[in-house]
Amino acid sequence: MRIPFKQAAISFVLSSSLLISGLPAWADGTDANTAIGQTAAVYTIANHLQVTVEGISTEKIAGGVRIGSVIRTINTSDQTLRVPDFELKVKTASGTEYTLRPSSSNAHGVQPESEVELTFMKVINRQTEVSLSELSLVDVDYDVYPKKETTLFTAPISGNVWNANRGEFGNALVPVKWGETFSIPTVESPLQYKTVDMTKTNSADGVVYLVKLLVTNPSDQSETLPAIQLDGKSSANLYTGKQAESGPVLLDAGESKYVHFAIRTDMDTVLDSLNVLTSENFTQADSSGNTKTSTFTLGKLNLELPSAAGAASSYTYGTPIAFEQWNDVINQDLDVALVELHVADNKDQGSKVAFAKFTLTNKGVSAVPVPAFQTMLSSPSGYDYTGYRQSDVQKTIAPGTSAVVSYGFVLPVAETSDHFTMKVQNEIQGESNAGSVPAFKSTIASYQVTAQAQEDRHEIALYPYKVNIKDYFLSQITSPGQTIALSYTYKLQLYLDLIRDPKVLVDDNFSKLKFELVDAAGSIIGSKTFPFTGTDRLVNGKQTLTFNNLTTDQIQNHVTVNVYEVLHTPTGDVDRLIAELK
Repeated sequence: MRIPFKQAAISFVLSSSLLISGLPAWADGTDANTAIGQTAAVYTIANHLQVTVEGISTEKIAGGVRIGSVIRTINTSDQTLRVPDFELKVKTASGTEYTLRPSSSNAHGVQPESEVELTFMKVINRQTEVSLSELSLVDVDYDVYPKKETTLFTAPISGNVWNANRGEFGNALVPVKWGETFSIPTVESPLQYKTVDMTKTNSADGVVYLVKLLVTNPSDQSETLPAIQLDGKSSANLYTGKQAESGPVLLDAGESKYVHFAIRTDMDTVLDSLNVLTSENFTQADSSGNTKTSTFTLGKLNLELPSAAGAASSYTYGTPIAFEQWNDVINQDLDVALVELHVADNKDQGSKVAFAKFTLTNKGVSAVPVPAFQTMLSSPSGYDYTGYRQSDVQKTIAPGTSAVVSYGFVLPVAETSDHFTMKVQNEIQGESNAGSVPAFKSTIASYQVTAQAQEDRHEIALYPYKVNIKDYFLSQITSPGQTIALSYTYKLQLYLDLIRDPKVLVDDNFSKLKFELVDAAGSIIGSKTFPFTGTDRLVNGKQTLTFNNLTTDQIQNHVTVNVYEVLHTPTGDVDRLIAELK
């Protein structure tokens, strides 16, 4: 962004020079719609003292119209210089002139080879918006009577005033394209930014758009992320964004990091673009010495949103997933691969269920913690299904071994596709607010996957197991009880082949198999769950499973045994039907 500024006749010579890149040019004959990162015009107003204008904004508030502006004063000498008694004046299109008040926190001097920002503001008691046409910087000499005013420069600004109510400049900015690298004009920082991803999440409080930026420090010294703001703009409203990371973000020389901004909107909001802003503070002391701080924003850039999501690359089961380079979730010694994705009908629950299994292999020389990534399945029709991670996982993975982490997804019966986009996500913990810590999800890998076909009972994939129910026999047993009533028991005799990948560790957190007895009318008359490890585990060869405590008082004919894979999640058990034994 570059904003034109015309230099007028003044009582002493102003020399114009160039400052560092990233500041907008306020010089005669420039175009506001130029490339980002253009150098800025700097005005020398005294020996070793220079000034640039960072911006000016107007905003309709309850008390009238608020006008705010910030200028930067630079000292190029090796000694402290006094800041002159500037007055910043603005003129409206009708010719009315207003003098902005300086903030009581403005510095009165500039340290050697350094700079200070000076903030000015005024609230005008009027009901309609104000149209500004000119800005003047005036040097006031109070040591003579009457005071002597020297206009340093006057500039036309009608198209370059930031309208905070509409979130736009008078002259439309050329927006930054999605994925384009940019710097932020007038922000004294070498950091460079690039939009990477935007995720929309529904919550009880509304919709949250999480925007991910890749921030790069190209300098040879450490830099702290400046206090910037990223707001959402729809056709009718503006929505304030807030940085999701709590605390300062520090980037070492040459380092890149992701930062995230959460923008809360109404349920039906569709964002059109994003605005990059800075929030400026203005302090005013009353006659009693009490200070009051007001804030206003200065617009810097407008960012385009991503176009329709491009097709993610196709994924081959069992191959290591390529994650975003700067994610801080997946250890570099860890290979993560999707090894299973099955979708099954759960007719009795009125839904479908998908099971996804990821294998995590430690290729390093020391133990690696199991990362707590999240997952989401997106259908071709645009529906997103959240993955429910198994409740417990092993804490670490030993060198040369693998672990399995499973996720369950509940899908509607109407979902007929077997093609999905699998998104692996990082959970970003937001800043604590009134005891609650919001969590936002950011995608770190995305692939197209095709759900695997349902197997028959002779080749069931339960990674790292392959299960073959070679044969089975269900018998009913009637036995007298201690009273006149009879007790009924079913015994299921199984002949199993269980083959496990020896490199993959399995513990009590692994999925279990549930055997459910269903009568001819579809009623469940009994069920029992068996693990793959520990007591009563499933084993190779012949095994008899006993079902008692039945919900029937007589022997049933035509009983079917439904076999489910059961995943325990924090929201409850998720069952996937894997076989029907009739």
